[in-house]
Amino acid sequence: MRTHPYFIILLVLTIFGSTNTFAQRTKKVAATMTLPLEDSHCVGSFKQDLLRQTQIKALAKEFGTIVQQGNDLTVTNKENGFEASSGTELTTLTSSEVKGEWISTTESSFEWILKQEGGKQVVYLKCSVEGKARAIDDTPIGFTASTLSCNQTGNCETTTFQDMQSLYVGFQSPVNGYMSIFMREKDKVYRLFPYSSTNGEKGNAAEVKADQEYIVFSPEHATEMGISPRIVDELQLTTMGEDRLFNRVYVVFSPKPYKKPILDEENGGLKTLSPEDFEKWLSKNKGMNKEFQDKIIYISVAK
Repeated sequence: MRTHPYFIILLVLTIFGSTNTFAQRTKKVAATMTLPLEDSHCVGSFKQDLLRQTQIKALAKEFGTIVQQGNDLTVTNKENGFEASSGTELTTLTSSEVKGEWISTTESSFEWILKQEGGKQVVYLKCSVEGKARAIDDTPIGFTASTLSCNQTGNCETTTFQDMQSLYVGFQSPVNGYMSIFMREKDKVYRLFPYSSTNGEKGNAAEVKADQEYIVFSPEHATEMGISPRIVDELQLTTMGEDRLFNRVYVVFSPKPYKKPILDEENGGLKTLSPEDFEKWLSKNKGMNKEFQDKIIYISVAK
């Protein structure tokens, strides 16, 4: 069984692909959000979650929401000079509930703010983000993807893993298409699927059938994709000696074939590229193919 270093946080958020053509103009969008850091929060997870929610806030502000109810997590506290939670119960929007799609980030920043409340100090994190986005006019293809701790669907779905625990990914789409899986670890992106020994056109993306349930990284389920069990890369998660690691798993899908990005080969056969090149590849495909979609799954691995 092959061991690879990686993985990440406690929230599953989806980013649905573009439903417009490359010719449609993108818009500049921006938002700022400030939330308190609770004792139960992991800082890495909290920052990623806040950034994503700030992006969603920017999309909702520019393009509106699909749901009739839902707020953007914060209210304005002008007395203190920054946005903050005021104790009001607010609903978290997801990217599937806004009428816009985030294409690329042009600028982002974080600022820690210390505030005295009720005789104690409360730490807030302020996130500001600017980027390019565009409107969504059609309903995206509703494929499902999840990370699993065993090679069965159902009770094995999780985003929190232990050191040396196996990783599997479940996938299902309502239409025929092509699927691939990537994982971002700090300053590197790994292409996990198609498997490292897959070459030629099949090395771009794996063909999947409508309504078929797939489990990736499991030799027992290889034949469902017409793949020999011998070429399956079985993955184990490890902290590499740290207490906890965080990362992002990207499941990419399109009804149309698409080309993989340019990849380098690591020791052990895994293919990699830089986060910058990966984001450019995603943005270009979203611009050229209105049905190109990706889902991000945040997972963590701990000792």
